[in-house]
Amino acid sequence: MELDPAQQGAVTLPARRSLLVLGEAGHGKTTVALHRVAHLWGAATRTLRACVIVPTEGLVRWLQPLLRRLGADVEVLAYEKWAASQARAAFRPLPRRESEDATPGVARLKRHPALRVVLDDIARRGTLEHARRGDLLHLFGDRAILDRVAAAAGGTVTQRMVDDVLEHTHVQFSRTAEQEWAHVTDRERLVAVDGLALDVGTVSADARSVDTEDYAVLFELDRLRAAARGAHPFSPGAYDLVMLDEAQELAPLELALVGRSLAPGGTLVVAGDPAQQIDPSVTFTGWESTMRELACDDYTTVTLDIGYRCPPDVVSLARHVLDGATPAPPGPSVFPLELADEAALASWIARELSALARRDRTATTAVICRSPLFARGFVERLRLGVPARLVLDGRFLVRGGVQVTTVDQVKGLEFDTVVVPDATATSYPEEGSARRALYVAVTRTRHQLVVASIGERTRLLPRG
Repeated sequence: MELDPAQQGAVTLPARRSLLVLGEAGHGKTTVALHRVAHLWGAATRTLRACVIVPTEGLVRWLQPLLRRLGADVEVLAYEKWAASQARAAFRPLPRRESEDATPGVARLKRHPALRVVLDDIARRGTLEHARRGDLLHLFGDRAILDRVAAAAGGTVTQRMVDDVLEHTHVQFSRTAEQEWAHVTDRERLVAVDGLALDVGTVSADARSVDTEDYAVLFELDRLRAAARGAHPFSPGAYDLVMLDEAQELAPLELALVGRSLAPGGTLVVAGDPAQQIDPSVTFTGWESTMRELACDDYTTVTLDIGYRCPPDVVSLARHVLDGATPAPPGPSVFPLELADEAALASWIARELSALARRDRTATTAVICRSPLFARGFVERLRLGVPARLVLDGRFLVRGGVQVTTVDQVKGLEFDTVVVPDATATSYPEEGSARRALYVAVTRTRHQLVVASIGERTRLLPRG
């Protein structure tokens, strides 16, 4: 992609100048950030230690080859994998397993800014120089402490969340079934019929596990403990160059961890758009606070004003979804569809996508659903008429194929055709999180958008 003057100016800033790139969906934020990384990599007089941190595995797979084509041998990592590698190198031993059964409330509490009101007290407990996993039990297993967090959160942390964290922590710090029955000498009796661990599918499935949210908490506890004792904390790897994409999706402690990974004199490249903040466990509080959490107080902000991805009628629709702006008259790139039932909808979509595949086998199509449950059911109906893949792990095909996925999987990605099959009042009610989710979904398309509904259509779309 050829850069316009504003984009090129951002790319070629002085080497140590940190950069914040803002703009609407499809305006080239990630492209500019990647070119900035490649420019710094190519201009360096020595090998830089650099990394690109993104929120999803889909973006990892999308951006890694792009960076290499730009000549930068820089690794792209999903935040969760990056944070896990940093924590496992510092805090040994941590459980090898990450939890799978935590409720959304657990993640929301563990990522909440109000958690900071109790961290200093926890850090001062004990005599160890560094934080340990046991500190998480003191923090998340104590109702009185969590009640203080809830009180400081001003109603955004509920008693149900507190109860969920307490119960989840109890399970995490309990022994696995294999440990409980370690005295059994006949080892075959400790193997489930399906070959999986004995706790899988039970209330103890998360025994001896750690949450991805715990990594940033451990680093912050360790920093506070070291500061109180005048000691050196564990630190994440020191990078000369860090690019953080979709920064609006990280919680304050996570941003602070990324910021601490930048070496003195290093360069930070940040890109994001609060209109695309869709993770329900975190609330975006502004770019000033984001950069402050990243420990970056001297940076250049570039706001991109020209869109490149979406057709004009899709852009008009997206802005209406986001803030109710008067949409332009319907254009050729947007096709609204209302049918009586899911079977009829799947049949119509399968027929149209089959015709598209015959015309262009390289065209990419994404059927973007609001929830994994709807996606799993809808892909089965689609498969009756067209080959379709369910993608809930970021493993998208680069060319061709019909791929059924969810909104959270497609952040930063783009496809030739996008189908939103569940544009209903139930899936997308009139609330901020739904507006942002639908905005993300419709702005993934390069050419054609189909917005379909069964029953009551979402009020976030234009009437008529």
